[in-house]
Amino acid sequence: MNTDFLQGKRILIAEDDFVNQKLITHSLKPTGVLFDIAGNGLEAIELLRKGDYDLILMDINMPEMDGFEATQIIRKDINKTIPIIAMTGWSSRTEGDKFAKVGMNGCLAKPFGLDALYKTLDEIFTTNPDFKIETPVSTFVPPVVDLNMLNELAEGDSEYKGTIINMFLESMPDTIRQMEANLSAQDWSALYKSAHYAKSSLSVIKVAEMYKLAHTIETSAKQQAQLETISPALKLFSKNFEEVKAILLTELENLS
Repeated sequence: MNTDFLQGKRILIAEDDFVNQKLITHSLKPTGVLFDIAGNGLEAIELLRKGDYDLILMDINMPEMDGFEATQIIRKDINKTIPIIAMTGWSSRTEGDKFAKVGMNGCLAKPFGLDALYKTLDEIFTTNPDFKIETPVSTFVPPVVDLNMLNELAEGDSEYKGTIINMFLESMPDTIRQMEANLSAQDWSALYKSAHYAKSSLSVIKVAEMYKLAHTIETSAKQQAQLETISPALKLFSKNFEEVKAILLTELENLS
């Protein structure tokens, strides 16, 4: 897709997950986009008060201040017209309606690829400036380990690919231990956040079963419902990671 329309555009990226930050910035760099990164809604608001941007990519679940609250403040006090694109794993019509109500202009359903990102930006900047919310649609791929997105982003760069795989292998055990600790303490709010982080980590290296299990844990913890399903889901999540780990270590060997 021709991305000349992005040359020189200034985009504010509000995203707390480091892997997702790397994913988005790696995708945008070749287009000539200028961008700043905010780790939460508060940082996004501070940056927006200091500088001018053409668009905001706004994650929904962030610490300190989430995307909904940040958008409401932006629309009320800072900028009523700047396009704001939600980035989320949610896929219900109810949540899609909520995006529109707080003043967002579009939605990218995680995990998204380059085509979805560029198409959405094209809709905003060139094709249809009045682009409105559509219900997010999940694009998750079924294989046990799906490296298609990582291969697309790496564009043959073995070092970049190896870095992302190593980041995944190093961070996921800590995430699992955090979820286990949250479950043991019955800290449902913390468990919800940990499970959401686990889902974010699966946005580039996609593992369908792990993603579904993390979603189950996240939903149960958030709603404090069907809590009895969390422990077996977490055990299965951990077991799946061990299987995935072996596959990814083989992938690393092939890269060397």
